[in-house]
Amino acid sequence: MQNYQDMHAFLRNGYRFEAILLAPMLKHLHITNYALIARTEVSFEKGFTVITGETGAGKSILLEALGLVLGSRANFNSIRKGEEKCFIEASFDYNDPLVDSFLKNNSLDLWDELILRREITRSGRSRGFINDTPVSISVLKEISIFLVDLHGQQENISLQTPSYQLKQLDAFAQNSDLFNAYNQSFHVLKSIDKQLSQLKDAAAQVRKDQDYFSFQYEELNSIELNVEEFEGLTNELGELEHAEDIQRSLMIAQEAIDGDHNSALSAARTALSELRSVQSYSTKLLELFERLNSSLIELEDVIAECNRVQQSVEWNPQRLEQVRERLDLYHKLLHKHSVDTVTELIEIKEEYRIKLDGIASYDTELEELEDKLELAKKEAHQNAEVLSNSRRSVLPQFEAGLIGRVRQLGMSKATVNVLLGESDDLSASGKDTIDMLFDANGSKSLVPLRESASGGEVSRLMLALKSILAANDKTPTLIFDEIDTGVSGEVAKQIGSLMKTISNTTQILAVTHLPGVAAKGENHFKIQKKEEKEVVFSRLEQLNEDERIKEIAAMFSGHKLTDAALESARNLLQEN
Repeated sequence: MQNYQDMHAFLRNGYRFEAILLAPMLKHLHITNYALIARTEVSFEKGFTVITGETGAGKSILLEALGLVLGSRANFNSIRKGEEKCFIEASFDYNDPLVDSFLKNNSLDLWDELILRREITRSGRSRGFINDTPVSISVLKEISIFLVDLHGQQENISLQTPSYQLKQLDAFAQNSDLFNAYNQSFHVLKSIDKQLSQLKDAAAQVRKDQDYFSFQYEELNSIELNVEEFEGLTNELGELEHAEDIQRSLMIAQEAIDGDHNSALSAARTALSELRSVQSYSTKLLELFERLNSSLIELEDVIAECNRVQQSVEWNPQRLEQVRERLDLYHKLLHKHSVDTVTELIEIKEEYRIKLDGIASYDTELEELEDKLELAKKEAHQNAEVLSNSRRSVLPQFEAGLIGRVRQLGMSKATVNVLLGESDDLSASGKDTIDMLFDANGSKSLVPLRESASGGEVSRLMLALKSILAANDKTPTLIFDEIDTGVSGEVAKQIGSLMKTISNTTQILAVTHLPGVAAKGENHFKIQKKEEKEVVFSRLEQLNEDERIKEIAAMFSGHKLTDAALESARNLLQEN
């Protein structure tokens, strides 16, 4: 994106006239199965093109279809009845480095012409194409800013909103680079602010649990958990609790193995002596001798171990109580935390330690984010200040241009005053507030546009705005959908004249219901509703000179063409 933005700035700053000559132009529109349009193809020329037709014939449908190919939201109910898919294709003649840069940045083919296509199915599938390459609908919308400015009747309402007014002032001041710089810094600011808020909430929640975590950790840590100790104490408890039984059993065992009479050890020694005398006579006897000798050694070792154990085991009530108390601590913690092993207790203790360490780290993170927030605020405010200064520098020219154009459109005493204020808080538009004040009659009573202007006055003010923007910068094809609403007579002719003037550098398409506007067009199309075999459809046809006279006359008098209406139509056309 940066490449074509830079190029745009380059063209604006030194080569505005050349950029106007290179502006893309809508060349061809093909519509299939959209609303009342079964199939229509129309070629457009440079200059001023008007589209007329009776109410309900499909004039707005035509522009809606064009809007779809430019990335507007799809309405799947608009597919023609009985069909499963609609298809819209628009082609543009262009020799525009901005468009070339956009295509290259999006890995799209460069052709001699630019072809945009939109396909919508009744099943809910929507596909976009640029030069036969599939693209997302957002990409269609992005490229449309280089191609078409589609003005619908809804935009007249938008003119009364501060955000739209600021946007138009920025367009006049050619603030795209300044606004993008501010917008980026503003979004960084909002992102950091959101992160900080979330971190504060998380820290507050965690701190609610801090005492609990600390208590649990300290309880586990204070006991100095040790797996080997637990196992050793368990064994020791068994010995201490049964010391007398152990002593008695060891004495009986020793007596049986090595007593004075008929002991196992004595018998084994006698047997070993007998085998020693004959062991050399046979390998079998040798094996028996060795086995018995090993048994004798083992018996002697058992006797020795019995002695050692007997000496170590003693009845010690004090030690028994100590061991019981220590093991009781272990068992209480095992039960409390619903685990079976000391290893698991140690793991739980570590989890609490990590949580406590995390709580401590929140303070550091919060401090770092607050520092980042202050830097982001500083940068956003600096960018907002630069943007504001640019807006204020062009404000006199902006006001003068609007007043001049509006007075051209039949409001000879109209005055426009654009007030820029300053807010303490930054918004998506910067730090400026705006209020467009309007006085249509020279009463010197300026009031906000949203409170004062009629529909016709707003339409003329919007056309005035579009005209000064087109004159100030390279503007793509301008399309107006009944911008002349609320006016008639001489004012309509003035609106048509202004559109024709703008069309010297910018392709203009205008849907109109006024003969004064229609007569100013260099190219004239009529859309009409027809019925064949009980099927209703709309058809768009280009009119020749005689057909134009009749169509404009019908706009004067309705369906019945009178001589007076025809004469009026001829006179209007001759004025051009």
